[in-house]
Amino acid sequence: MRTLVLNAGYEPLAVISFRRALVLVMNQKAAIVAADLEHPVTGSTSTYDRPSVIILTRYVRIPHSRLVPVSRRGVLRRDANRCAYCDRHATTIDHVQPRSRGGEDSWENLVACCLFTELPVLLALLTFVALRRMEKGVEVTA
Repeated sequence: MRTLVLNAGYEPLAVISFRRALVLVMNQKAAIVAADLEHPVTGSTSTYDRPSVIILTRYVRIPHSRLVPVSRRGVLRRDANRCAYCDRHATTIDHVQPRSRGGEDSWENLVACCLFTELPVLLALLTFVALRRMEKGVEVTA
């Protein structure tokens, strides 16, 4: 059986074996939040509750290196290769708020997108750029 480990701020940290969780509880590094009362752990001298959720007594800082970097493959996997707009098979990613308008490359701003949805957006962008160049008096070439 596996045990969920919560940080002192109730943030999930990891899933560990119940034996490791029991050692943390016995060494007073964690407290039991929820236990499996139907399956107690029997030792040579006593019986213990089998922890299913424990909380650490001290806050553990999570290193920034644990954060998953944003990637095209990761966004497509997160969205199950389905377009966020029309639910077709997605092959590209799209910024919800365009980078030209201050959008970032973040998990919250990127979605999976299919070519059928992306094409009108690209055509509108090209039209916008062509109009801006015409206003400035720059010759537009294909």
